[in-house]
Amino acid sequence: MTEKVEEIMVRDVKTASPNETVLKTAEIMNRYEIGCVVVAENGVPVGIVTERDILKRVVAKRRDPAATKLREIMSKPLVAVTPETTVTGAARMMIKQNIKKLPVITGDHLEGVLSLTDLIPLLKEHNITDLPLKDASDHLKRMFEGYIDPETSLRKKCPMIILGGAPIGCLGSKCMWYDSEGCARAR
Repeated sequence: MTEKVEEIMVRDVKTASPNETVLKTAEIMNRYEIGCVVVAENGVPVGIVTERDILKRVVAKRRDPAATKLREIMSKPLVAVTPETTVTGAARMMIKQNIKKLPVITGDHLEGVLSLTDLIPLLKEHNITDLPLKDASDHLKRMFEGYIDPETSLRKKCPMIILGGAPIGCLGSKCMWYDSEGCARAR
């Protein structure tokens, strides 16, 4: 696949200082409905905080989010790609590093963020099922195999369905379950 990361990355990336509190960052993530914030010091990206980081390093450890600083919980060193990285290369990097969010950086300048949900539709569209999942974490294996079934190349059911079949929290075309045929849950 020759598509470059710059063609699908999200460009409007929220950043925060390493001295910002987890509470303030969670409020930003909620307000903008985003799953991560890039931590930047003097404009230079130095780390990333994801929803998972907050769950594992703050909530599960019963730390006070109003007193905990991002520098204490951020994932670092920052794993990133350049805008010229291919989509397949980015997917391989995510698998190798066991991550679902990938900052896109040129030099010290943050260009955007690529998430697994950005990649899945393209991988599905180009029928790319030969990713090196053998050494991937069980969590990432389930993620990739759950969205793209390599045996049948069929999309699985959308997890945003509750008992009775009513959808909750549907993101429409932003969802990894949504493709050129529409929402997978409607099929």
